[in-house]
Amino acid sequence: MNPQTKEQALDLISRLSEEFNLGLDDIGARLTKDAAHQKGEKWLPRVLGYLGAAFIFCGLALFISMKWDDLNSPARVIITYGPGLMAFVLGIITLKDERFIRASTPLFLKSALLLPTGMFVYLQEYAEGDDSQLAALIVFGLLAMQFIATFKVFPRTSLLFFGFLFWNASVGILMDRANVPGDALGIGLGLSIMATAWSMDTTVHRPIAPFFYFLGSVGLLWSVFDAVEGTPADVGFLAAAVGMMFLSVRMHSRTLLIVSTFSLLGYLGYFTGEYFADTIGWPVALMLMGFMLIAISYWAVKLGRQIKAAQIHA
Repeated sequence: MNPQTKEQALDLISRLSEEFNLGLDDIGARLTKDAAHQKGEKWLPRVLGYLGAAFIFCGLALFISMKWDDLNSPARVIITYGPGLMAFVLGIITLKDERFIRASTPLFLKSALLLPTGMFVYLQEYAEGDDSQLAALIVFGLLAMQFIATFKVFPRTSLLFFGFLFWNASVGILMDRANVPGDALGIGLGLSIMATAWSMDTTVHRPIAPFFYFLGSVGLLWSVFDAVEGTPADVGFLAAAVGMMFLSVRMHSRTLLIVSTFSLLGYLGYFTGEYFADTIGWPVALMLMGFMLIAISYWAVKLGRQIKAAQIHA
């Protein structure tokens, strides 16, 4: 009997389990074993494929380094920019065929590494001057437009990831060239990255949101600490770290919770060492810090559970 519907298949499974005295544990164990076997079969070719691509990339880099002095300027540009451009084009081609769509991510990764290398080589060989910051601004700005424009046509997460990464690099360099203070630059860029990551977290591109949560929050808190360190307002960092912990619950982000928790612990160590070292209150401060660390760890676990519960109900 070949079952045609789900109900018929379930009836067949029920009769077979009664006939051969099979329990739920037997069926579950067999399904788990088959699933693990299928996963292993899919995992091995993927690992071998990535490993093969890594060997090809390393071989190309080694060949270029060995022959670099023997190459003229056009050859240097072609051998560095060409493979990156080909990888980018092949990545777009794979997006048009469901059978090869998974290959697009490693191809875009390869292009994101080789394209800027080739563009820097071009500027070094043909451009005049030694303004490396301007060169980086041009390269990262053009790559940001290239990847984001392609993302508009092919909404692939890997394209958004590299496009947004190049965008932030170019914006940071531009703000630095405009003589924006480093602390203000870090705070503004960190907030911008976190806000964009929050938007990503509500879309199909949410797998890359934790990375940008981490990047933005680290940049923000580091800049805040750098701005208030050694001033009467350095306690303001405590407010920023605690505020980040509450924000992690609002954004349902464990990444923000981890960053803010470790930042808070690091600040407590800095604060006690800065203001209580070499004094009679140092042992007391250490004990107080210990109790505070225990309280913070308990609070972090509690917030983590709230985030998990919110993600389940979302």
